[in-house]
Amino acid sequence: MPTILILEDDASTRDALAAMLGDLFPRAHVIGARVDAGPGVAERDVTLVLTELDAVERVRARLPAGALVIALTREMGPDTLLRAEALGVAASVRAPATTQRLRVVLEPMLGRDGASRALDPE
Repeated sequence: MPTILILEDDASTRDALAAMLGDLFPRAHVIGARVDAGPGVAERDVTLVLTELDAVERVRARLPAGALVIALTREMGPDTLLRAEALGVAASVRAPATTQRLRVVLEPMLGRDGASRALDPE
C-alpha cells in the first residue's frame, strides 16, 4: 500500500488535498505535515511526496529516500519546469490542484486505486 505525504503549511489546503487523494486512491495511506516538519518525516515509508515547488529545495534533504516528489506550482512555464527538473522532481501539478489534475499526474505512478506502484523512482 503506497503512502502519500502532503507537505503543506496551510491546514485547510492540506486537508483538501488529503480528501481528494483519499477519494482518488482509496488504498493509499495519505498523511499530511507542515513543510517544516521535524526529522520524523524522513523516517516514514513514503511512496510519494506532494509539496509546493518552492518548498522542495528546503525539504529535499529531509525527504524519505526513494520517495517520488511531485511539485505543486502556479507557474508551468519552461523556466519553472527546468527548475523542477533540476531539483529532481518527478512531476509537476498546476496549483491549485484539482481532482482531475491529480488523477492525470499520479495515476500512472500509483495505479488506478493506489493499490500498486507502477513507477520505479530510478
